[in-house]
Amino acid sequence: MPSAAPTAAPVGSAAPVAPAAPPPAQLESDGNDTASDPGTGQIPSAAHFERVGKAPLALQRICDLKVFAGGLYAAHANAPLGSDGATITRYDPSDAARPFRVAFDWNRAGEPSKGGGAGQGFVRIRRLGGRLLVPDADPPYLGFWMSKTGTEGFVFISDANGQFAHARLPGHLPPLAPASDKPGAGLVPNAFHVLDVISFRSHYYAAAGSIPPGGQPNGERAPAALHVANEALSRWEYALGFPERPTDDVWRFTFLVRFQDRLFAGLQDYYRREQYDYVVFELGPGETQLSSSSVRPVRVTEHGAAWTYRWYADGGKLYWIGAGRGEAVLLRVSDNGQDWRVIELPPDVGAPTDIVRYRDSLVVLTEHALLALRGQEASVVAAVTEKRSPFELTDFLCAAPLAVYDNQLYAGGQRDGALYRLVADALPAAEPVAPH
Repeated sequence: MPSAAPTAAPVGSAAPVAPAAPPPAQLESDGNDTASDPGTGQIPSAAHFERVGKAPLALQRICDLKVFAGGLYAAHANAPLGSDGATITRYDPSDAARPFRVAFDWNRAGEPSKGGGAGQGFVRIRRLGGRLLVPDADPPYLGFWMSKTGTEGFVFISDANGQFAHARLPGHLPPLAPASDKPGAGLVPNAFHVLDVISFRSHYYAAAGSIPPGGQPNGERAPAALHVANEALSRWEYALGFPERPTDDVWRFTFLVRFQDRLFAGLQDYYRREQYDYVVFELGPGETQLSSSSVRPVRVTEHGAAWTYRWYADGGKLYWIGAGRGEAVLLRVSDNGQDWRVIELPPDVGAPTDIVRYRDSLVVLTEHALLALRGQEASVVAAVTEKRSPFELTDFLCAAPLAVYDNQLYAGGQRDGALYRLVADALPAAEPVAPH
């Protein structure tokens, strides 16, 4: 018996449309490290910053804040890549006797500056794999000859309790390599500066400026580089560089973020002649580790050479605080990591320095205010009243940071390394109701 002919659709009716396939699930969450707790409740409608205090060895600036193991950790510097000084401190207000403590000291006190010096700043703390990882932004400049060129960087790694290994005496040498249950220092051979670390597709990467394999340590042909860590995090080898064939210039990858299964890296060249603003890395089908074929440089600003101050991923959007060559520092947002919208901030609040989710809102710290961000609209929650703001933006690698700790919002100062906390303003007393 012949099969029935297909029934024709009535004239004027649309043929049924198959439902669109859902987009593939992301392989990794967006962000820089383990997600933070934003706290609960609503942000205050009006507030002010109060000075909490400063830690021993606080230095001039707090460059980053991270909550871990019941404490608030701060990365300190004087002038990153410019002057000696690098410490990590811990704040825990439940310790009434000593709320501030030094977690790691890389000042190398007593060692001569000529012939070594100290670390020159910690600018990021990352919470990865149940530990804290802190890259050494500018290690002692003549190195310890732990690599063939005598140039090396380090990633200082805590244990699961947030404890760091001390510098080894005599000579204030870097700690030994970390173990699964012990803190230590991972070696980044041939790296000039290590500015950030991240986990991407089951590998750990460090953003740096480096001597490429086979290159010479003349400091004039140094590409931006990603170094990939071994399983023990004890050694981070050169994975790729940009540009692949550098000319007479020095580049660095700066700050990193994951977004929609791509890796974004800020880009800096020493002379600020670079035509691109940042670099995006994406793995192809079947690829598991980044290589030179993963690199896609991106130009967003008019003149390129943007400085990336912060990335922040939230709610399927990527926020970027950056400044193109000759431009002001701007806050931008993107839904896809390619098309950007500038978020206009109120007048006279100064440059943005950080953005974070706090309780029920996104908040933006600027030089002179804390703003609540709702969509494209930003409103002032707290104005900075000091004649000279503690959050002034005076260093490209160190902008005043925010963090939510124990349902409170904290900010890092840039004048004397002090810690600040947001405090709600008292509500005006209700007018008494006259009796009838």
